[in-house]
Amino acid sequence: MTEPLLNSFGEPAPPFKWSFSQWETYSKCPQKWKFQSIMKLPRAPSGPAAARGTEMHSRVDQYITRRINSLDPDPNLKFGDKPAAKIDSQYIPMLDEYRDHPNGDVYAEKKLAFDSDWQVCGPKSPFAACVAVLDAARYVKPHATSYGLLHVGEWKSGTPKDSHADQRKLYAMFGMRNWHADEVQVTTYYLEGTAPPARTTVKSAAGFNTLKELWEGRVIMMQKDTILAPKPSLECNWCDYAKKRGGPCQFGS
Repeated sequence: MTEPLLNSFGEPAPPFKWSFSQWETYSKCPQKWKFQSIMKLPRAPSGPAAARGTEMHSRVDQYITRRINSLDPDPNLKFGDKPAAKIDSQYIPMLDEYRDHPNGDVYAEKKLAFDSDWQVCGPKSPFAACVAVLDAARYVKPHATSYGLLHVGEWKSGTPKDSHADQRKLYAMFGMRNWHADEVQVTTYYLEGTAPPARTTVKSAAGFNTLKELWEGRVIMMQKDTILAPKPSLECNWCDYAKKRGGPCQFGS
């Protein structure tokens, strides 16, 4: 449980709000997280690579929810010097499993939230502390006495990053809490075929509690960090807040 804060009247303050993407930014550079999420300084528009990934996600979402019947990209669509992402044929049957799975419940772009006690609440609840969006989920309950197996799929264009494993760990917690499954499998699929899928499996309350301890420690670290020091790296060269871009940071010149 993240520590509750009190306002000047001694009343409970709103929950400390965070997300996986915020933690990812904080882990790379606390000062960047401050500029982006606390001070909310303006950011540059998304570049072609981000727009390309967003278009691929949208296309897969529309396919799983039957708003379109083909995953083929528009051949005229360009993102900088790259065409739209083409999904490797080996992943079409897997996406069809999310589209046509036996229970008949289609979960795509499923938005969930944790409160500060790691219980699921509505994403718009005043108690929501962490909001996440699962790309797709399919819940298989073989019989009435079983809580079943939950599959969560995360789609990526491009190549693997170390942070993808951390995302799977957090999303497994959401899956276990929301569906009360016996087992949750979160798989990152690199839909352009740039790398094999990577999977994280969580079983039982013990598995959930292990991940809870991991993420609780990370959130408390973010919450209590009053210095938010810069962490210079090669990424400074592309940071919106770098000195060479007219930003407040003294690095990336």
